[in-house]
Amino acid sequence: MKQIAIYGAGGFAREVAWLAESCDGDHHVVCFVDDNPVLVGKQVNGIPVMSLEDAAGRFAGAGIVSGIGSPKARAFVMEKAVVAGFMPVSLIHPRVEMSRWIEMGEGTVICAGCILTTNIQIGKQVQINLDCTVGHDVVLGDYTTLAPGVHVSGWVHFGKRVYVGTGAVFINGTEESPLLIADDVIIGAGACVIKSISCGTWGGCRPSPFGGEDDGKIGREEDQPIGADGITGCGNTELLLSADRFSNWQYPVIEDGGLTKYHWLVQHKDKLQLGYLTDIGAFTYINAKHGVTIGDFVQIGSHCSIYSVSTIDDKTGPVVLKKNCKVGSHSTIMPGVTVGENAVVGSHSFVNRDVTDDAVVAGVPAKSLTQRR
Repeated sequence: MKQIAIYGAGGFAREVAWLAESCDGDHHVVCFVDDNPVLVGKQVNGIPVMSLEDAAGRFAGAGIVSGIGSPKARAFVMEKAVVAGFMPVSLIHPRVEMSRWIEMGEGTVICAGCILTTNIQIGKQVQINLDCTVGHDVVLGDYTTLAPGVHVSGWVHFGKRVYVGTGAVFINGTEESPLLIADDVIIGAGACVIKSISCGTWGGCRPSPFGGEDDGKIGREEDQPIGADGITGCGNTELLLSADRFSNWQYPVIEDGGLTKYHWLVQHKDKLQLGYLTDIGAFTYINAKHGVTIGDFVQIGSHCSIYSVSTIDDKTGPVVLKKNCKVGSHSTIMPGVTVGENAVVGSHSFVNRDVTDDAVVAGVPAKSLTQRR
């Protein structure tokens, strides 16, 4: 019987301990490992909670498996565990059905009731929770998490550190054109994914940002911090307060070169990525020829100009307005500029270089005035 430690001491870690005990007596859980000093020295379900250093000293050479659902947190702690001398092990519940044509990396966790078909590639430290189905020719990148009840059809390729919420569904791609889910994407609970996703956080309960099927991704939901179990917790208070202003907000219908119902205009709409709960003032012009990304909760005043191309000086480049930044009225954002999270651009400003997170800038050209935090 192999001794194993479980990194984490929260809800999913307790479920992983139960999974280990269900694997025909092959594994003995000797401890939970947790970085929270408040938990160290206590017992959870009769299993001691230890620091990484103490566990490594007492159970040298033992196996370890992650009980943390957050992909990024899991990557961080498991790399520490390996350096400390632990050996990653995989746990697969005996009630999992899967073919022999599956490649599987170290540290994989597959819970009860899952079905995996054929020619599937599973990276290291992947977690597949209860009652998921994974179809043919699927690729699950390192540290990807499928929450309970996720259904993935054939020819879907996930990058690294993807998190998929409970009950999400992915339609099938093809051998010539698989659905591609990029690194670090978060798919919210209940989402129905019908096309590839290149970045961001997506959910299933809001309409498409362009009022139809052009975008192929259904709604968005706010990225939330990770709690002790690796499960998403409460969102940023400032952002939630902002969200309350728009309780009936909907993605606007955008016609290329035409005014929206709110009287702002976009050229090259297919190159515009528009976040959730955005607020764009009347008579603002957006030229997205080389890409414009407007993050969640961004506010843009009236009569602003956002250019990804300038014919005056032949400059081009994508413009990125990050989450919760604010651009005052009558301001101009030039090609290649990124405005950081929570930054503020004063009215009548000319922005021709990047603005850092939390900065307050104003002027022609815009210069830093202070930091918000």
